[in-house]
Amino acid sequence: MATGRKIKKEVMDVLANENWESDFEGLMEKYTMQNLVAPLFASLCASTVIVRWHGVTCFGKVISRMAQEDAAKARIVMRRIMWMLNEESGGCAWGVPETMGEIAAVNSLMAKEYGKILLSYSHEDEEGPENYLEFPILLRGAVWGVARMAQTRPEIAAQATNDMIRFLSYADPVIQGTACWALGGLKASESVKTLEDLTDNDTVIDIYRDSLLQSVTVGRLAQDALERILGH
Repeated sequence: MATGRKIKKEVMDVLANENWESDFEGLMEKYTMQNLVAPLFASLCASTVIVRWHGVTCFGKVISRMAQEDAAKARIVMRRIMWMLNEESGGCAWGVPETMGEIAAVNSLMAKEYGKILLSYSHEDEEGPENYLEFPILLRGAVWGVARMAQTRPEIAAQATNDMIRFLSYADPVIQGTACWALGGLKASESVKTLEDLTDNDTVIDIYRDSLLQSVTVGRLAQDALERILGH
């Protein structure tokens, strides 16, 4: 029987490989989904950025299958993810809101049950419960999570439309560009004017889309969003 340390090494090695997606599918056939959860949490703290992003994608695959096999176990993992975003947890939460967004994007049950909670992490509400993630790195992750969910669950992510429009004017270009991606997925016609104002923004950011880490300008992301919204 493989030990947790051995499985973790296998997972980390696979996430760094060129053929990581197909190789990880092999691990999903070799081990139970429960066996893969701890190594994937560890991958979110990897020193290599692309390994962390691959971990986010694979987390979505694992929890989606777990939800199909035993929804109760999937909910336990989702509650752990939510706990990690709680200040009281005292842990490092890099990649956690991204993981939540990926899971919601690929699994309809998890999206239905936890999608609105994900939206709350990028929503400032002076009158209601406050889940807003003020720390910039975590806020980037929360916006990315919404953007990722917007690609496949726009009916849920649409509730964050006004927040995403507000982020088009945010000081952080990564958040600006990610909000563009979100609004394109939402086909938010009310964002057209603000997106048009960004098309000349030549600030280059790294954004993870379609399982690829891409370097692209904020202006290009705004243009991409406009093309999706206007049907060009």
